[in-house]
Amino acid sequence: MIQNHSNGFCLRASVNVRRFFFLPASLILLFCSIFVSCASLPQQSPEALSAAQEKLSLESSYIPSRFEWSPLCRGIDTFRFEDTDIPLVYHVVRIDLSEPSLSLACVKGSVPSVVKKTSAIVAFNATQFESKFFVFNRLKGVFRMDGEEIGMPVEKYCALLFDSSLANGACGGGFRASIVESQTEEALLGWKNAVGGFFVVLKDGVPCQFKVQSLRARVGVGLTEDAKTMYVLVVEENKSCGLSYGHCALLFKALGCKDAMEFDGGHSTALYVGGKSVLLGYPWRSSLNAIVVLSDCSLGKGME
Repeated sequence: MIQNHSNGFCLRASVNVRRFFFLPASLILLFCSIFVSCASLPQQSPEALSAAQEKLSLESSYIPSRFEWSPLCRGIDTFRFEDTDIPLVYHVVRIDLSEPSLSLACVKGSVPSVVKKTSAIVAFNATQFESKFFVFNRLKGVFRMDGEEIGMPVEKYCALLFDSSLANGACGGGFRASIVESQTEEALLGWKNAVGGFFVVLKDGVPCQFKVQSLRARVGVGLTEDAKTMYVLVVEENKSCGLSYGHCALLFKALGCKDAMEFDGGHSTALYVGGKSVLLGYPWRSSLNAIVVLSDCSLGKGME
């Protein structure tokens, strides 16, 4: 009888312990599922997105006949597009990589923290990442920062490569850059900085084809044929329908790019110009790395 009573007590205790741990775990999972669901909700209704797709079928609806640039500092100009009828909002930053007063770098951390730490004049999120146990902690692609290997290459994804021209024996300072389709050992060889993205959308001036043409917030960069000018394109999804890879490719081509690629977009999208976010909303998720541009000259100065 004593033995049976003891077993019964142990059984009840075991059940109580399971209930104790099950309830908090259930609440955590419920909270996380609600958060993820909310973060994944489309900003536009299916009907609105369908109407936007139809309007965007005309290139002239989102590609202006002329880009009206606003100077930020020597070597950097900005452009903002907004059409409330589509609706669509995107930003373009034009960067002269041959300008000696500018420095290009990739840094660990979220865009806001990186801007605060480096006083970057331009900063945007870069490599996609994944979560483990509800913590965003692993890059999904190459991340080489000044020769230090931080993120491992993933061959199916593309990358932006860059380093100082002076470090490679060239004259005049500035930076050299290249976009590669695959993060192979051969493609990355000899570059001090490598930042992984998703896919190349423009190659040798020809837009790449994609089966899926979903409208999302986007972050991408493009390079001109001489690789001396880099364009940063950031498309919003807050009060904006977003763009597809195909739309971005045509935009980069209109800007005069030869090659262009896409970084992580969606709810990670972030762009800071002049130390402040220029987006209508803030990112749901904090990125793990960022690309920044530093300037020796003050804002609005050195434009002569």
